[in-house]
Amino acid sequence: MPDHHSDKKTASIKRPDWELLDRAAERGGCSREEFEVLLDRLEIQPYRDINVAIGPVQQALVAAERLGYEDLIQRTRLIHADVIGRQGKVAESGRLIREINAWASEHGHDHILARSHRLLCSFFRRLGDHDSALEHALRALKHLPSGVAPATRADHLMILALALDESGAYDDAKQRFDEVLAIADATDDVQFALYALNNMAFTYYDLGDLEKAAQLIEEIRELSGRHGLRIDMMLLDTIAKGEILLGDPQAAEKTLLSVVSDPSQRKLSELASLPECMLTITQAQLMQGKLAEAQAMLDEARHLCDDHGLTGLGVRVRLRQAELYAAAGRYKEAYEEHRVFHDESEALRSAEREAKARIFQAVFEAEEARKSSEHFREMALRDPLTGLRNRRFIDEHLNELLVQSAENGEPLTVAIIDLDFFKRINDTLSHVVGDTVLINVAKILSVAAPEKASVARMGGEEFVAMFPRTDAKQGRELANRMCLAIRNADWSPITGKLPVTASIGVHTVYGGGISRTDLLAVADRRLYMAKRSGKDRVVAEG
Repeated sequence: MPDHHSDKKTASIKRPDWELLDRAAERGGCSREEFEVLLDRLEIQPYRDINVAIGPVQQALVAAERLGYEDLIQRTRLIHADVIGRQGKVAESGRLIREINAWASEHGHDHILARSHRLLCSFFRRLGDHDSALEHALRALKHLPSGVAPATRADHLMILALALDESGAYDDAKQRFDEVLAIADATDDVQFALYALNNMAFTYYDLGDLEKAAQLIEEIRELSGRHGLRIDMMLLDTIAKGEILLGDPQAAEKTLLSVVSDPSQRKLSELASLPECMLTITQAQLMQGKLAEAQAMLDEARHLCDDHGLTGLGVRVRLRQAELYAAAGRYKEAYEEHRVFHDESEALRSAEREAKARIFQAVFEAEEARKSSEHFREMALRDPLTGLRNRRFIDEHLNELLVQSAENGEPLTVAIIDLDFFKRINDTLSHVVGDTVLINVAKILSVAAPEKASVARMGGEEFVAMFPRTDAKQGRELANRMCLAIRNADWSPITGKLPVTASIGVHTVYGGGISRTDLLAVADRRLYMAKRSGKDRVVAEG
C-alpha cells in the first residue's frame, strides 16, 4: 500500500500560497506566523504531490534561513528530508531525519519530534522493517500536539494504519483508517478519503474478503463521481485488480485502458505508475485470451521499465512474458523466460538485501564511506533541478553520437524543445511554479522518448532530445509526440488557467559530416521558425 497521495486538485484542497513563499525567500517579506502556516501545508504536500513539492521546499529552505528561527529551519529541513527520500535518496534522507529527531528530542519540540518519528516510520517501511516502522508510527502520534491541522493528524493516522496493517493488526488498522475517513469527511478533504478507502481495499484483498473490497471500490467510484473528480491512475489500478479478483477481467481492462492509452488522460505525477497499470492490463487481457494485445502492452511496459531503471517491475514483466508464451503454446520459450525470471528474481532479492544493509550502515554509522569519483562525475553531468542530463553531457554525448553516425552511416536526429510563454508563468505565478513546470516537463519528455534516446536540459526552459539511428520522418514523429504530450498534460493543479506548450526544432544528419555546434544551430533555427509561425508546433524543415 502506498505512502503517498495523488496530484489531484480538488475544491477541498486550497492551493498553498507559493507566491508568499517566493517573497519570503527573495526578500524576507514574511512573518514567523505566516511562514508557520505555510509549513503546515508544505509538510503534507509531498504526500499529496511530490512533483509540486520539490520547488517550494527549496524556496522554503532559503526563506527559513532568512527568518533565522532555529525551529523553523529544522522543520523545513525535515520536509526536505521527506522529499529526497521519496526521490530515492533513502540513506541521505534517513541520516537527516535522525539528526533532526535528535535535535527535537534535545530541545523538547513536540511537533518536530512527532513529524520526525512519522518520517522514520516511512524510512523503516521502505527497508521492510515493519516492527521499527510501527514503533515510530506510535511515537509520532503520541508526540503530535493536539492543535495541529486536521490534515496533519490524518496523515499521522494514515501512516499508523499502514504500519498496523503490515504488522497483521488488521482490526486496529481499520479503526485508524476510519478515523482518517472521519477527519476527511469533517474537513471535506476528498483526497485523504479516497486514499484511505484505497488502502482499506488493499487490506480486504489481502484478507480475502472480496465482497468488502468490492464495496470499498464502489465507495471510491461514488465519492469521485459526487465531487466530479477523475479517478487517478493509482486508484484505478486498485479497482482493476479488484475486478480481476472478482472474475471480471473485461471490466478491469476497460477501467485502465483509456487512461493508459491516451496521454491526455494522464496526470503528471502518474507517469511512474504506468508500467504497473500496464501489467494489470496484460493480466486482464491474458485472462480473456487477447494474447496479441497483451504482448503489445507488455512490450511497452518493458520499455518503460528499462528506460527508467524499474528493476523490480522488470522482473515481473519477465514472469508475465513467460505466462504469455505458455498461453500461446510456446512452451520452450515460456520455460526459458521463466528460468530467466527466477534468476533475476533471486538476483533482485540479493541486491535489495545488500542495498538495505548499505543504507542501514550509511544512516547508523557515524562515518560515511568515501564517495567514488564516478559518482561525482555523474553528478557533474546532471541538472540539479530536473534530474536530467545537463549541457555538459549534451556537448560530450552529441560529439560521440556524431562520430558513431559517421562511422556507421546511420541517421542522427536532434530536437530542441523550448517552452512557450514560460516567462509569463514565472512573472504571473512565481519562480517556484516555473521550477515545478520544468520538473514535470522533464518527466514528460523522458517518458515520451524511446529507449535509445537521451533527453537533457540545455538551460532555462530549453531541452534537447537526441535520437540515434533515427531518420527524419521518425524524428519528426517523435518530436510531435513530445509536443502533444506537453500540450495535453493536465497543468491546472500547477499553473491554473495558464497553458503549458512547447515549440520544437528538429534536424537530422546522415553519416555525420557536421559539427555539434552546426547541428544544434540548424535545430535552433527551426525552433525559432516554430516560434514565429505560432508556437506549440514542430518544424523539421527549412
